[in-house]
Amino acid sequence: MKSLLINVKKFLWPDAVTIRLRRAELTFWAFILAITYLPLPFGFLAWFAMVRPLAILSELKGKSVFKAAYFYALMSNIFQLYWVAIVTPPGAVAAIIILSLYPAAILAAFVKIYRWRKLWGLMALPFLWVGMEYFRSLSEFTFPWTDLSYSQGYYLTFIQIVSIIGSYGLSFILIMLNIFVWQVFNKTNRLEKRVSSVIAFIGIITVVYLYGWINFPPYPEKGDFKVSLLQGNVDLETKWSSDTRDYNFMLYDSMAQAAAADSVDLMVWPETAAPCYPRLEPKYKKLIANTAIQSRAYQLVGAMEIAKSHGTERTFNSAFQFSPDGNMSPAYNKVKLVPFSEHVPYQDYLPFLTREFLENYLTFVKTYKVDWWSDFYPGDSAVVFETNKLTYSVLICYESAFPEYVRECLLKGADFLVNITNDTWFGRSSGPFQHLRIAVFRAVENRVWIARCANSGISALIDPYGREIVREGLFKQKVVTGNLAELDEYTYFTKHGPIVAHISLLITCGILFIIGFIWVSKKFIKY
Repeated sequence: MKSLLINVKKFLWPDAVTIRLRRAELTFWAFILAITYLPLPFGFLAWFAMVRPLAILSELKGKSVFKAAYFYALMSNIFQLYWVAIVTPPGAVAAIIILSLYPAAILAAFVKIYRWRKLWGLMALPFLWVGMEYFRSLSEFTFPWTDLSYSQGYYLTFIQIVSIIGSYGLSFILIMLNIFVWQVFNKTNRLEKRVSSVIAFIGIITVVYLYGWINFPPYPEKGDFKVSLLQGNVDLETKWSSDTRDYNFMLYDSMAQAAAADSVDLMVWPETAAPCYPRLEPKYKKLIANTAIQSRAYQLVGAMEIAKSHGTERTFNSAFQFSPDGNMSPAYNKVKLVPFSEHVPYQDYLPFLTREFLENYLTFVKTYKVDWWSDFYPGDSAVVFETNKLTYSVLICYESAFPEYVRECLLKGADFLVNITNDTWFGRSSGPFQHLRIAVFRAVENRVWIARCANSGISALIDPYGREIVREGLFKQKVVTGNLAELDEYTYFTKHGPIVAHISLLITCGILFIIGFIWVSKKFIKY
């Protein structure tokens, strides 16, 4: 343990002054990039926030490249994902350590190409970066919260182009902007190259904004499907305590009856708003059914489910629909679970990471009641719920961060989307704000309405252009009601998917294979 602490100290505070100064500058620029994700008008900083880190890394050689790249990625993730520790400190540490490997590996690959052929390195970087972003959304170790495109979430005109190229395409553009700024200030470049880089930078921004300006309608579309978002703002202790369990159902019933005066079609309860297993607990199933009958509206309720999967009884984070006649639909079980928070990635293959195994060896977890991850199991597929007017699919919590999964819901026949979440865990940190902007991207990508209901906020009805038509802020108990419309037509992105991401991943895999092959050849093959 002592040697481990010494190694950690050396990594964070190396003996060489030059390395400490380099890491101080990388930390500064990691912080600058992080503030572009905040609910502040600083998204433009992402257009050049990576310039100095790229320049610093490009001057290094050997193992120093990966070490510096990993340090930069680590600092970026700490600044951007610090709020995860509010929920699960061990999970936050594990997630940040693992997630930092992705950009570190890609930046190291870029430097290797750049030092061989500068132009090839600059051309490869956008593909490498987007390939990395897409790849990290494909495994169970995924947490695609920090995609570069999300830094532009408050520039609605600027992000309209994602209806064609998707959020990954916007990340590609942002990397290009950083490259052009880098070339402008690179003193080794000739004047003509620096001027052409300025023109390219301005030209890209102009085209992106012009597309948004042309396609952004001045007024939101009016729909006739009325939705009420029941933002209960129930604190976690009250919600999960056995002594106050019934309070949840009384609260949401009273909110539903208040909303019923507006002749609402669908009422949405937040994620796990009903702390029960409706299919297995008749008492609570009846309470929710009575709410639906008395309010004469469909109720979409976040709850839990227990069912057999792969021959074993599993617990699921789920959503149920209750119709106005009181009938309950089969559950939708959340497909995309938060790693090291809701479940152990690849828990069927990595049993040594389960709570039961770790508590046998890390006794402090049990002794001091350290928050560890939950034991949910992922569902199988998206579900389309039907009402007497429209159909919809449910995205539970951070499922909104997966563009391809959202697209799958729509291609299955959903007319609009419902996003239920419980961001109470994150307090007044930047987490709830970042989460909302991710939902905005999914709305714009697919030109679809999204009804987002969060226990403690932020709840909002988002139109197909990312505008929040109605909204309620953090830690307020409120019924948010508005009208939405069905999906008009599929966008290019919805029809064809993240083409930029697919191409980038293929190119990235090819580049990494070639680099790996060359390394193996030099290391082990003697000519």
